Amino acid sequence: MPFMSRTTAAVFLLTLGLALTAGQAWAESLSERRAAKEKVETVEVEVACGKLDKENCAIVVPEINSKTVSQGVRLKPLESKGSVESLNGLCDGDVVVAVVQADVLVERVNKPDCTGNVVMLGAPLYPYEGFMVVRSETREGKFSDMVENVKAGNVLRVAAGGSGSGGELTLRTILANTPEWKQVIDIQPDGSATALNKLRDRQLDAFFVMDGPQSPLLQEVRETVDPKTKQRIFKFVDIRPTGKLLELSLAGRGLYATATLESGWFSSIKSISTPAIIAIQNDFYSKHPALAAKVRQAAEDASAAIAAKAGARPDWRQDFERP
Repeated sequence: MPFMSRTTAAVFLLTLGLALTAGQAWAESLSERRAAKEKVETVEVEVACGKLDKENCAIVVPEINSKTVSQGVRLKPLESKGSVESLNGLCDGDVVVAVVQADVLVERVNKPDCTGNVVMLGAPLYPYEGFMVVRSETREGKFSDMVENVKAGNVLRVAAGGSGSGGELTLRTILANTPEWKQVIDIQPDGSATALNKLRDRQLDAFFVMDGPQSPLLQEVRETVDPKTKQRIFKFVDIRPTGKLLELSLAGRGLYATATLESGWFSSIKSISTPAIIAIQNDFYSKHPALAAKVRQAAEDASAAIAAKAGARPDWRQDFERP
């Protein structure tokens, strides 16, 4: 080895030390460097989803967001009066994504002011089910029997969630397919906040709501008892869809299905059901296909958790399959 002066040796050792130090720094920061290179700016997207304590806002949006946030898409729940108002917001450009009832989507996009403006994104999420709530003392077990037993000159006062709610639209769809019912049904504007109290006080005869199988509202219906008798104050009655409604379809699946609300030894209470779906503004979808793809995939990945937390059966989608 050639002779090396003290000065040269010092410079060599210093250079070697810096090189080793730099090498260690590079090794320790490689993951950070790669992460920084792949990091994307987070985009926040508001999702119209009805009441904040209902399934769409409390379950669907958070579950999907838990998958998209790491990919730079943060979904924020935006409260609305229900599916109708959410779809109106989409059609008018006030919001770009919403979680809504499938039947509301079909009805709204068929109107001239919204045709081509909104499309469905991905597969159905969980089943909305129709619940016709009456006082427990009501003799009839089917809503059709209640209609038939209305005395001449009287009407059935039925609340359905108020303007902007999907429940009101579904009830109106049911009535449109059973026109003989329309003559004796008076739809009241009350939402869930006042409907149950009015029903209990006999200011209403029934309250119709489209909701998830295990929503807080339905738990309240099932658990509200008379303080004296300890008996349930409310019950559900049968209001299953007609054959004509079951023939309607969306994206190759049934728009409506028949759901079993409660089963007994000798009978069961059945009702109408329609899926919850993601709707997206078509213009936004065209301009941001990558973002839409992330939301669609995240919804599919979270579908099992969404259905379970909403109280749906694991195989609920089979109810909407058509030959």
